[in-house]
This record gives sequence, structure tokens and C-alpha cells, in this order.
Amino acid sequence: VLRSVKYFTIFFFVKSFLLGQCDTTEVELWGECYPTYTTNISLIGQGLTGEIPPEIGQITGLIVLKLSDNQLTGSIPAEIGNLTGLKKLELRFNNLSGDIPSEIWSLSELEILYLEKNQLTGSIPAEIGNLTNLTHLYLFGNQLTGSIPAEIGNLTDIVRLHINNNQFTGNIPETICSLNRMHWYNPHIFDISGNQLLPPYPVCIEPFVGYQYSEDCESNYLFNGICVQQSDLDVLQIFIDNSSETINMEMDDNVNGQIEPIELGTQYWKSGKITELNCNYDLANALSIGDLGISGQIPAEIGTLDSLEILWLEDNQLTGPIPPEIGNLEELMYLILHHNQISGSIPNEIGNLANLEILKLDNNQLTGYIPESICDLDIAFNWQNDLFGENFAVYNNQLCPPYPDCVEEYVGIQDCFLGSTLSNQIPQEYELNDAYPNPFNANTTIGISLPQKEIVSLKVYDISGRELKTIAKDIFIAGKHKINWYADNLSSGTYFIRMESRHFSDTKKVCIIK
Repeated sequence: VLRSVKYFTIFFFVKSFLLGQCDTTEVELWGECYPTYTTNISLIGQGLTGEIPPEIGQITGLIVLKLSDNQLTGSIPAEIGNLTGLKKLELRFNNLSGDIPSEIWSLSELEILYLEKNQLTGSIPAEIGNLTNLTHLYLFGNQLTGSIPAEIGNLTDIVRLHINNNQFTGNIPETICSLNRMHWYNPHIFDISGNQLLPPYPVCIEPFVGYQYSEDCESNYLFNGICVQQSDLDVLQIFIDNSSETINMEMDDNVNGQIEPIELGTQYWKSGKITELNCNYDLANALSIGDLGISGQIPAEIGTLDSLEILWLEDNQLTGPIPPEIGNLEELMYLILHHNQISGSIPNEIGNLANLEILKLDNNQLTGYIPESICDLDIAFNWQNDLFGENFAVYNNQLCPPYPDCVEEYVGIQDCFLGSTLSNQIPQEYELNDAYPNPFNANTTIGISLPQKEIVSLKVYDISGRELKTIAKDIFIAGKHKINWYADNLSSGTYFIRMESRHFSDTKKVCIIK
């Protein structure tokens, strides 16, 4: 946020259109006339091509210059250094090349500098320390070389620093720890990965340096100063190979035209072994949009990642079954696979995941039965958390009863008779149908009709009105549904099933005979 100064933007489009030329107090840029006292030029994503005109340096009143997301080429003109009042310079996502002109490092009023995703070369000079008002520095995705100067420690106002995916070498200066407004742990705020920086690292950032290229490692990668194991990278390569037609190339951090295993999603490694693979979204790329396009089957080789604690593959295009080898991941705490197209049954080996705390398998195409081994997991099946919502979710699949006792009340809507829509025709009225069969011995089917999408609960009461069980409590789409109730834990007698929604309630009597 720029400091409390009010800026205004003046564009003389009409004048330039009528006269076809600029007067002596104006500068022509990209076919338009700008007075020299213009404070704001914002031309983001306007299809600009060619080089940035050096005449830009004549608009000495500029405070904000935004030329991002165009096809600008050539070098950054040194005349930008004439804009001594400039506070915000955005040139990111172009094809600019050459060194960053030394004049930029003299713009002492500069607060925001966005130069990422170009083809800039050269080094960062010690003069960067002149930019003491800088709060945001984004240089990632270029070809910058040399060492990081110790004068970076002068930027004590900085709150976001992204210099990742360049070719910086040597050691990170200890002065970086002077940037006491930084939250080093957050990759949206700080990223220095994808360079060739050597340990030892300053203590303040040691756990957050991420991966670095190193020819001293068999795998060519360090993570937080330790060589990563090639065997773990090989498994990540299988994910990439399986997704060749769909993978999101935004993950190509070093812009070499391919996704390397170390670039896949967001990762964390410890002692050379991968402990977290997050392909839900790329945390390090705040501008990433859409899913990461991970498709195909989860490879059986996933079972070899024996240090994996978090596997987060939500919102992708995965198909095929969950491999039984997933049961080998004894350290796994979070298994998050929802919102894919995963099919087949839940493997019995899932019960081997003794450390599992979060299991999210909802919104897939899973079929068959939930294995009884799921009750061996130490999960609070009925609990929610702030980060993931439910600890346990399998709804919106095709999983069939009977369900294990530990999860029976938490399976939600299933398309295996349970929660299946019987007709595309939308009912005109709410209805709770008589259970069939009735009387029954162990299970019966309850039909409901909904004219609109509703939160519906179905509960069982005994003859005294005491609530015994919740059969279903979930969001149902408009239509006719049938819900299967297994009552093998109740004794013979008369019971009542009550349906409640925002706009309707009804009760039906059932009899159990055993």
C-alpha cells in the first residue's frame, strides 16, 4: 500500500485522437499524449509490444508506472532513473532483457518493485541498499547472477521478498536477518529457492531456503542445505509423466519448458526425504490460477515415500484407484484426495496409517464398501478443524452399506442407493414416504422428495420420543432420493423416523421384528 498520498491519473485520449500529435508540454507514448506532470500510467495487459520508449523519463511527475502483462522487449531504459518521485514500478510478465539499469537503484522513493518473469540478467549491486523505502521486491523468474549483496539488509521496511528461480550463487548474507518485518515461513511472503545458494544459511531463514541447485548432489538439488534423494524425485516424475497432457505449466519456475520434479506443487523435505507434497495449489505462486492439472493414476510407487507426512492432491484430475501401497506411508498425517475422479474401492491397507489425522476422499467416484480397517485409524471422525473442515469426509461417492460402526453416521450422501436421485423430474412438493419394507428385520429404505435443494435430517426416535440415531444429515439436491437404513443395533419394537428441513417436517412409524 502506498503511503498516504493521493494520486490522480490524467489521460488525454480525446485530444491525441483529434490532433494526432502532442504539444510541447506532453510526451507521446504508445500513440497517446501524456502531460509531463502525469502521476499514474497504468497499462497492464494492453498488448503493448516493442521497447519501453526512453521518453518515459520525461514524465517526471510519475509516481506509479504499471506496464505488466504485455509483450514488451528490449532493455529497461536508463531514463526511468529520471522519475525520482516514483513509488511503484511494475514491469513484470514481459520479455524484457539485459541488466537492470543502475539508475533504478537510485530511486530512493521506490516502495514497490515488480520485475519478475522477464529475461533480465546481470547481478544485484550493493546500491540496492539505497532503496530504504522498499516494501515489496519481486525479481523471481529471471536470469540474475552473482551473489546477494550484504546491503539487502538495509531494506528494513520490506515485507515481501521474492528472488527465487534465478542463478544467484554463493552464501546468503547474514544481514538478511535485519529484515525484521518479514514472515520467513510464509512462501507468499518470502521465497529464495531455485538458485545455487550454498549452506550454511543464516539462522533466521535456515528452515525456509527451499531447494537449491547443487552439482555436489547426485540429484542436483539441495533442500535447506541437504541433498535430496533421487529415488523420491523419481516418484514425483511419475506424477508429471502421468499428467503430460494436462499439467499446469505455471509451475515451470525456471522457464525451461518442462516441469521438473522439484517444481511439482509445493514440497517440503527433511533429511533428504520428502515430507510434504501439496498439489492442491502452488503456495509459492500467489498468482497461480486454477488447478495444477495433475491427472492419471496415483502411482503405486507412492508407497516408497516412507517419510511423507502430508499428501494433498485436492482439486485435480486424478483417476483410477487408490493404490494399496498407500498403506506403507506410516508417517502420513494428512491424506487429502477429494474433488478428483478417483474410482475403485478404498483399500483395506488404509487402516495401516496409524498417524493419520485427516482423511478427505469426498467428491470422487469411489465404489464398494468402506473397509472395517478404517476404524483402526486414530481420527476424530466427527470433528472439524479450521484448515480442512471435516477431519473425515467420504460423501458424494458410490460407497455402499453396511458401513463400519465408527463412520456409519458420517458417510453423507452416497450414490449407491443412498442419496441416489431417482428421476430427473423435480417433485412439486416435499414428501417423506413410508419405509419399505415395513416391518423389517435389519434394513429398510426411506424415500424422500424435495422440490429444491435442502439441508435435510432424518432421525430415529423410540416410542418415548428419545432420539436414538441420525440416519442422514446433509445437503440434498432437488429430486427424489432413497436412503437405506441399517438398524441391526436396535431391538424389536416400534420406532419413528422424522424428516426435517427448513420448509418441511414429517414423521413415519416403522416396526423392527427380530
